[in-house]
Amino acid sequence: MISIVVSSYQEHLYQSFVNSVEKTIGVPYEIIKVENPGIMGICKAYNLGVSKAKYDIICFSHEDVLCYSENWGKKVISYFNDSEVGMLGVTGCMVQTDIPSPWWYNSDFSTGAGRMLMKLGNGKYYDHIRNPFNDTSKTEVKVIDGLWFCIKKSLFEKISFDELTFPGFHLYDMDISMQVNQISKCIVVYDILLEHVWQGKISNDYYEGLLDYINKWQPKGLPVMTSHIKEDYFGAYNWFALLNVLGQMQRSSINKEIINKYKQYYYTLQKRPYKGIYKMFFDLSKLIGYKNALRVFIKLEKWFKILPSNIGYVEYKEVDRNELLTQKIVSNVG
Repeated sequence: MISIVVSSYQEHLYQSFVNSVEKTIGVPYEIIKVENPGIMGICKAYNLGVSKAKYDIICFSHEDVLCYSENWGKKVISYFNDSEVGMLGVTGCMVQTDIPSPWWYNSDFSTGAGRMLMKLGNGKYYDHIRNPFNDTSKTEVKVIDGLWFCIKKSLFEKISFDELTFPGFHLYDMDISMQVNQISKCIVVYDILLEHVWQGKISNDYYEGLLDYINKWQPKGLPVMTSHIKEDYFGAYNWFALLNVLGQMQRSSINKEIINKYKQYYYTLQKRPYKGIYKMFFDLSKLIGYKNALRVFIKLEKWFKILPSNIGYVEYKEVDRNELLTQKIVSNVG
């Protein structure tokens, strides 16, 4: 049995989510709707939901999510039968760097894992699977994305969503993942298919919150990685993450004061074995563009064996979303 907590402010999205849950979950459940038209941060909303939950597993979901997998509730319960598992989701990363960057900026290094129905630039929908080992139904990770995740209720005797450090709507997922990592394991699973209907943009608030996240967790153990990751590659992870975050901030017109704060980490990295590479990268990006420069440097990293040789299993399988919406069920995924 599962309690589902949703911080809601758009009724039409909420009702679509509720309908998809009703047709797919396959186990007794309750939905705890926290009405939140901007009156509280998501950490406060989720803590309120936890206080009202009556079942042993609590699922936290954005309201702009659609569930497609038949009996996904039974699958969630089955995964939690493993006493070592404390949190599960559908997408995440096996590494969290000590450089302030979103976790997905490390996912190109064979460290991302998960499954999601995605709409690509061509307007078509794809069942996107990133499975680094291609031989399991689950992968241990260190960070789980916040669009949808489940946690054993018993863990909330030791953890809680940090309303003080993260009073807004960002970083709650990375923070709660780190809290769970202190006492249990986080996993992503491949047999539950969801769609995140709305894709947002990263804001000034997000990057400010990311600095708060690093300041909180760096003294407590960042960086972290699963046992699958070779520590020799960590310099490359940091370098790639920082290149991505600085490039994204510049393209997104993020406040220059925030960018300057991030550059302090750039200067710190220059003292490491990659001294000189950063200037070369940004000089090259001015000539041939950021994305082209990134491709060149990734190839160079692979040639010199700085990056992992295994790029992981990634598949984009085109699907008929209209059919999924009609059925609201995927009977056999994975």
